[in-house]
Amino acid sequence: MTEFPDHSFDLVLNMDGAISFCGSEAIAAVRETCRVAKRTVILTVSHRVQMVASWVRSSLAKTGRLGPAVDAMLNRGEWHQKQFADNKILTEGLTQNYLGALKAFVPGELKSLLERCGMKVLRCGGLASLAAFCDPLAVERALSNTEVFKSFLSICEQVDKELMPDRPGTRQRAGLIAVAQRSSG
Repeated sequence: MTEFPDHSFDLVLNMDGAISFCGSEAIAAVRETCRVAKRTVILTVSHRVQMVASWVRSSLAKTGRLGPAVDAMLNRGEWHQKQFADNKILTEGLTQNYLGALKAFVPGELKSLLERCGMKVLRCGGLASLAAFCDPLAVERALSNTEVFKSFLSICEQVDKELMPDRPGTRQRAGLIAVAQRSSG
């Protein structure tokens, strides 16, 4: 039995960890998020490109090779602590040494899942892509002035929506955002 009835909330906001750290249960977590939404769902999840890059960096730094964790994340978007012998060492310094399960999505996969859950996807793509390309000093300068920061955010939003919707966004794990509304009828 679930805790909340269908369509309990006008807005359901689900930010990264509640989905991404579910591993193979992440799809069920997205379905549940949609089930309890009366109207709108906003969620962020780990972007598979960023997680593949994390496993490549960690694998090369810790083992000197590209191990099976890279392949698992690249091809299935999933990683579980007990999959491979190297996994414990790979997590040292990543995601606060988290040793649980991870699921990372690509935009098309997340969009399709939301649509199968009866949602109309308004946006599904990278998050803060422009900031990842900018020199850190430029971002720091934009952050130091309220008016410049507002303009910078507006430009970032346009870049994410129009120019680079499938880019993995920030260098952080939650580089993918989706906004969806319940489809009518």
